[in-house]
Amino acid sequence: MPSILENVRRWKSFDWSARGEEWCTGFGGPDAAWEHTILPRIRAFVPTGHVLELGPGYGVWTERLRSVSDRMTLVDLAPNCIKFCRKRFGKANMSYHTNNGRSLSMVELGSIDFVFSFNSLVHADHEVMREYVRQLGSKMKPGTFGLIHHSNLGAYETEIGVMDRAYEHWRGRDMTAEKFRNDCRNAGLVCIHQELIPWGSERFIDTISLFGRPGRGQTFAESSHENPDFWEQARAGDHSAAAWYARPA
Repeated sequence: MPSILENVRRWKSFDWSARGEEWCTGFGGPDAAWEHTILPRIRAFVPTGHVLELGPGYGVWTERLRSVSDRMTLVDLAPNCIKFCRKRFGKANMSYHTNNGRSLSMVELGSIDFVFSFNSLVHADHEVMREYVRQLGSKMKPGTFGLIHHSNLGAYETEIGVMDRAYEHWRGRDMTAEKFRNDCRNAGLVCIHQELIPWGSERFIDTISLFGRPGRGQTFAESSHENPDFWEQARAGDHSAAAWYARPA
């Protein structure tokens, strides 16, 4: 599975000339991905105050998140990514941090209104994800939410040995949707909904997880569903799956 060191090496040496927009091709480009896939899934939670983005890369989603947040904190393990984002977005209402691949010590306790990561933490193994979730339990304000796109490749552990590595898409090989739910519970968070989606094959190797930190008197239920039509919906501008991402009362 990709280790922290392997991730650092990969993203430091990666050709970022397309600014990460090449991963949006299947959606019809970054604008289409934002309008038809991401924004419908976070619309109930933005605009908001302080957004923490994990793994921003060269800022393809940062550019769009800035319009729905008062301020942002970006955390990435690749120093070139943080350097580029700092130059691209400037200082106003922005904070930038290079971390060791798992620490959020630079984020103030109880300061985050929304957590976001898409197309980045799919490359993280369970140890990294567990540590991020543990810290998010105290970094998020009570009654706030987050959306993280992560690996579910570990759900196919009996197939990994014979699976074509091209279909793994460099996912965290031991990470699963179930582990994310359990880690949320242990951190005082609730994984409110998980959408298991295919990526490069019919297998549901990715998960989009909506989670929250309950405030006083709040109780969040858990749910999940497999969405084999994810890509067809994305390309058609069909927002029906976004109905799962309603803001809990």
